[in-house]
Amino acid sequence: MILGGINNSPPRLQRKSHQTMLTDIQRLQAMDLDVWQLRHPEIYGREQEVTQLPDHCQLLLVCDHVLTDQDAWLFGNILKSIKLSADQARQLPHAALAALGDHHLSWCWYIDSPEIIVDGVKSLYSLPLAQMHDNPMAKRDLWRQICQYE
Repeated sequence: MILGGINNSPPRLQRKSHQTMLTDIQRLQAMDLDVWQLRHPEIYGREQEVTQLPDHCQLLLVCDHVLTDQDAWLFGNILKSIKLSADQARQLPHAALAALGDHHLSWCWYIDSPEIIVDGVKSLYSLPLAQMHDNPMAKRDLWRQICQYE
């Protein structure tokens, strides 16, 4: 039924692939809304939810931006260079690192400056992927970081 130009029918559920799903934080950031995270959520009677990565996840890309198709292509090529598949990688925004639970990560790749560092993994640091496409120096710097672990 439509009342006053508003469709009151229930929304249809659409199945999305795991690659296009966004976290709540990414959705808010895409709308240019600030994201705040409580340091001590237990004070308000609610525990912070723990972010669990799948056991097969080996690389975490810490990036606040949604990857474009061109960025995803470059990301996939870099994954291949360290012998990982896209299924073995996940992306989280910087703010979600505080809630990261137990994991089996080997690599953590930080875009821009991280406030929180994941201990016990190989760390990579780079410019946003969108800025790396036409920047051979940035690609070379990332490659040197990868090679230092081999």
